[in-house]
Amino acid sequence: MQLIALTVILSFGLTACTTQNWYQGAQSAQTAHCMKEPLPEYEECIKQSEGNYESYKYDREQLIEENRPD
Repeated sequence: MQLIALTVILSFGLTACTTQNWYQGAQSAQTAHCMKEPLPEYEECIKQSEGNYESYKYDREQLIEENRPD
């Protein structure tokens, strides 16, 4: 029984870590893309990619909740 509980806890922990790593990878790719833009577009592009993971996670959960069928 303890082994099952430990497996479930680790699964959730790894999923959260993977999601955060995915977000950080996408953010790094966006920053690299921004570096190819001319200066005015670069600044706007960087502003759009500045959010942190916790803000992203909150916004994502809100969108899921808003779009959930009744």
